[in-house]
Amino acid sequence: MGFDLGNLLGQYLGGGANTAQASDDFDRAAQAAPRDTLAQGLAQALRSDQTPPFPQMLAQMFGNSNPDQRAGMLNQLIAGAGPGLLGKLGGLFGGNGGKVTPEQASQVSEQQIKDIAEQAQKENPGILDRMGEFYAEHPTAVKAIGATALAVALGAMAQGIQRRNSTSTPEKENNVGILSNIFHKIFPQKSAPAPAQQQNAPAAAPAPAAPAQPAGQAAPNPAPTAPAAAAPASTLNQQVDVEEILNAKLKASGQQLNWRTSIVDLMKLLDLDSSLAARKELAAELHYSGDTGDSASMNIWLHKQVMKKLAENGGKVPADLQD
Repeated sequence: MGFDLGNLLGQYLGGGANTAQASDDFDRAAQAAPRDTLAQGLAQALRSDQTPPFPQMLAQMFGNSNPDQRAGMLNQLIAGAGPGLLGKLGGLFGGNGGKVTPEQASQVSEQQIKDIAEQAQKENPGILDRMGEFYAEHPTAVKAIGATALAVALGAMAQGIQRRNSTSTPEKENNVGILSNIFHKIFPQKSAPAPAQQQNAPAAAPAPAAPAQPAGQAAPNPAPTAPAAAAPASTLNQQVDVEEILNAKLKASGQQLNWRTSIVDLMKLLDLDSSLAARKELAAELHYSGDTGDSASMNIWLHKQVMKKLAENGGKVPADLQD
């Protein structure tokens, strides 16, 4: 009988599973689960209140990685946090155009990784998702975060699969795109403009002629003409304050999500699938011509494009979010 990924992950829903099996179960799940599902689970473990702080877990995975993986992780960390982080590292990784080599990475201590990770998280809270994506490609290094954190990751993977199964099928059947879903979550329902035939209604057809009256009988008074119905007022031109709506959603959610700079956090705030696969789908909708393998560049481009689309379709969006 084949391996049942859903049954395995389902044991970790609600946090009731025996964590003694988490390490072995994670190995099996990492081999069978889609990479974006694994990445989401890891990102959730990195930000969960049930697990150690992000810098500590990242340092543990760094210590369990080979030199190439260490260099790759550091380069992803620096790229995701932006040039501000590189400048604050005091030339620690000088040369090579700012790229960390395996030789340089092997000389970095776990304490230095904690410091770098802490700074990176301040620069860009979405860095946790980027690290989830990176280590989804290197799951053997993940086991260093411990059984409890692995159980959290497995539970988050189960939730992600449940959510996708419950929402993706209707969307695909109705051919609803991700951008349309973003609009639906932000813009209130608006009255549709009056159809063209109502806005430019033709003259009413003449009433049928009254039947001839017998001689000497007065003709009845003609029926009063009903006034033409007014066309429904359209609200399509009313501008929606996108910043106000999203800040209200953020406050209600109680989460720490940086929707102003992170497309991942924006999609999470709107309760939409924020996986790498979903973002690649959104990129295809918006005709992204760059390398989707470079998720950092793609994410920056997607965020700006979504903000521009919101502004073009009746949203009041701060100018700095569209640049």
